[in-house]
Amino acid sequence: MSGGRLSEGPIEEIRSLIYAPSIAGAGDADFRDMCALNQAHLVMLAETGILAPEMAQEIAAALQKIAAEGRTALPTDPDLEDPYLAFEARLAEIAGADLAGRIHIARSRNDIGATLHRMQARRHWLAITAALDEARAALLDKAEAHLETIVPGYTHLQPAQPITFGYQMVSLATALERDAARFNDAYARIDACSLGAAALGGTSFAIDRELTAGLLGFSRVATSCLDAVASRDFAMELLFAATTLSITWSRAVQDLYVGFTDEFGAIMLPDRIAGTSSIMPQKKNPIALEYLRAEAARTIGALTSTLAAARGTNFSISLDAIREGLDDLWLALARVPGDLALFARIVESAAPRVELLEKRCSANFSTATDLADGLVRDAGLPFRQAHHVVGAMVRAALAQGLGANEIDAAFVERIAEPILGHKLGIDDSFVRACLDPRQAVMARRTVGGTAPSEVARMVTEARLVLARDVAARAERASRLDGAAEALAARLQLLADPSSFAAPSRRAGRP
Repeated sequence: MSGGRLSEGPIEEIRSLIYAPSIAGAGDADFRDMCALNQAHLVMLAETGILAPEMAQEIAAALQKIAAEGRTALPTDPDLEDPYLAFEARLAEIAGADLAGRIHIARSRNDIGATLHRMQARRHWLAITAALDEARAALLDKAEAHLETIVPGYTHLQPAQPITFGYQMVSLATALERDAARFNDAYARIDACSLGAAALGGTSFAIDRELTAGLLGFSRVATSCLDAVASRDFAMELLFAATTLSITWSRAVQDLYVGFTDEFGAIMLPDRIAGTSSIMPQKKNPIALEYLRAEAARTIGALTSTLAAARGTNFSISLDAIREGLDDLWLALARVPGDLALFARIVESAAPRVELLEKRCSANFSTATDLADGLVRDAGLPFRQAHHVVGAMVRAALAQGLGANEIDAAFVERIAEPILGHKLGIDDSFVRACLDPRQAVMARRTVGGTAPSEVARMVTEARLVLARDVAARAERASRLDGAAEALAARLQLLADPSSFAAPSRRAGRP
């Protein structure tokens, strides 16, 4: 790039800190995106008549050669500044500087970089949503297997009401379904092609941006040209969705983490997802759970740094807004599929201590609300008065060291009469039924409740939503595959016009 406006090359600090990491950091997937972008732009230049057929033919053959060589054939000299110019340098080695320079007609590194970022975000979207759908399926399978497994439900980490383990799992699946919806919404804003926006104001050449967008698998063109090159909010939105997702999984594993403690003893985890101590032979450490909590923190940090880098920039092109400030974002997104796979394995292998947990529900007064509800229905009390009676009963029982399963009608009457001024007229069968955790669970049949029949309905509904999401992702992936095939055919036609019958001018458009 030196020799035109610049009379000297960059200082060593710029070469080592800015240019070298950019060139070295491009991976195989980034290389394939670069190949596709150059191929699509060449096809468009040729089919619009901007580039002469004989020139397009030579460049097409050179692009095919570069694609076949792979990323390692590109030069790595930091003076080339970035992967695109390294690509152009290799193209010049094969086809000559004159032809290599002509493919840069009507475009800039600005729209190239923005388009590559959209393609990169698209790849991350596909990988994350596939792993997310797998995690959702694992939770639904676990929910179905534990429709009637009674466990304590907690508020403020205190026993609240009995629920089922299946209900807990389908509730987490519902939260992940919302996370998936955020990713699905984000795709529409990723799915727009910046190529052809040039530096910021478009180009004076009569290019066909819709053709290029279609060949790269995008459904539409990104406008305006300034916004198309200056903004990366589509990537930030993807990271925001990943961050809220990581908070969901972190809260889920926190419940398992507490349940796995010796004091709770509620959850069993297999040895294959645990670690041990270097000095204490009795230890079984839930390292997978701790790792996922840390990953959530890393994702939050990546979002914070990305937003902070963009915050103080102008609405135009700057290194911090559109490249350096995104480093943490791409690293964070790349980790999410693996995090979700680990989460799915944990869900599949975690097991509640069924007998112990139902026994706890029988003794820990988590059915106190049901006794209060029963007094409203059968004894005609206002709920607030029933709440007062049952609260006093629980206080008295705890003072005497009694569990809920040791309470009889006489005990309740002794507490209630001084408060109400009269007896309730209840019997032992009434008290036992109200304080039975299994009956309490079965009774909650309203929409969204913990009754097994309602949990089964929620699982069925969630599976339908999951199936629609899987089908939508498959359709988007198929579209990208189809675009790649169409692009390869168009490039081959340029490289060897005799090998194919001419395709429709509109083929490859969205």
